[in-house]
Amino acid sequence: MIMTITIIMVTIKRAEVNIARKAAGDLLIYGRRKVGKTFMVQNFLSPDIYVLVKRGGGFYLEGASMDNLDSYEQFKHLLRSWKEEGKTVAIDEFHRLPDEFLDHMQTLKGHGKFILTGSSFHVVKDVISPRSPVLGLLSDLKISLIRPVDIYRGLCQEIPPETAMKLSPYLRDPWIIPYYEPHMTELKDILRLSKGAIKALIGEVFIEEERTLSYVYEGIIRGLSLGKWRLAEIADLLYSRNVIKKPNPHLIRPYFNNMEEMDLVTKIPIYGKKEFMYKVRSPFMELGFMLDERFNFFQKDVSDPALTETIENRMPYHLEHFCGEMFAQIYDGSFEYFYSKDFDIDFIITRGKNVLASGEVKWTEGAGKKDVDLLLERTKHLKGDKIVVSKVPIRDERVISFTPETILKRIK
Repeated sequence: MIMTITIIMVTIKRAEVNIARKAAGDLLIYGRRKVGKTFMVQNFLSPDIYVLVKRGGGFYLEGASMDNLDSYEQFKHLLRSWKEEGKTVAIDEFHRLPDEFLDHMQTLKGHGKFILTGSSFHVVKDVISPRSPVLGLLSDLKISLIRPVDIYRGLCQEIPPETAMKLSPYLRDPWIIPYYEPHMTELKDILRLSKGAIKALIGEVFIEEERTLSYVYEGIIRGLSLGKWRLAEIADLLYSRNVIKKPNPHLIRPYFNNMEEMDLVTKIPIYGKKEFMYKVRSPFMELGFMLDERFNFFQKDVSDPALTETIENRMPYHLEHFCGEMFAQIYDGSFEYFYSKDFDIDFIITRGKNVLASGEVKWTEGAGKKDVDLLLERTKHLKGDKIVVSKVPIRDERVISFTPETILKRIK
């Protein structure tokens, strides 16, 4: 467990921490459940007083003269005195407070600082909306999955680069890290240990958003986990399962918008088109729902061979997207995907209208001269670097060959 905590400390201390530390006034940190907001606040921002707003009402306190508090009115008086005393106060899950809290907050005077954290995106939007009573008084910072460079660099301090590369797409979700023990735990073990938590986390996200986890929402997650990435494909699937009345993509677009807002779903631009590839934001969560679709994973035991085969078949896809996001971070650009009826390109890195790089991930089968020839033919209309990611280096001056080891050198 000490080893696990070490990984967390390495990976969570990322660019967002530095941004949060530079915030001069009050700060709002938001993101979906279990992305490390509380851990970051408690371990890196060092508040004088930490307050957790309980879901059923009342407060849990650290650093104050009491551990628990039930009275909201008394809590407001304490806030006023802490502000006057110059205390830094972290209020975790602030969106559970009454609506008038923000009005009260703007009346407080003093040199103290408030750090608010929230998991409910629609409440957070109210805080930073033009009509918010605290508009201009709060800096805001969104926290999502751990950035690719940070998780990979952190894991490489504990395990070999090739192993770190395979695990990085999944351990970007911080809540999974405590299930992992370096040199002992395999991905199939983590899935078994956390399969109850995967579905429970989805439910928690919807509870915080005060929305119901309907058949449509869950159907979308399941459809995406099966590798379907177009709205039309998902609509057809939901119609065939009698979840929606018509196979019309417009019927499910609002659901996608809500899920994107809740950081459950993300979309990748298709290069050169006004289209997007939709996918489950967390590869680990996607893997869990894929297994449930195929083997009823959430309800029963699945054999080692079935788990291993599913993971090995899906991992190259997850690595392609992970590398796309990682090289976007390295090049300080954006990750786009290319798709046509004849072929696809794993990632294209752009900045504005300029193409900085394009590349392929050849993880399972490796790459040779024919693969390089094919990549160069498919990307001849694109400027920028040509990249091939593989376990073994490619000796071909026409492309930049990246292995897990050389990626580590690059990001260091």
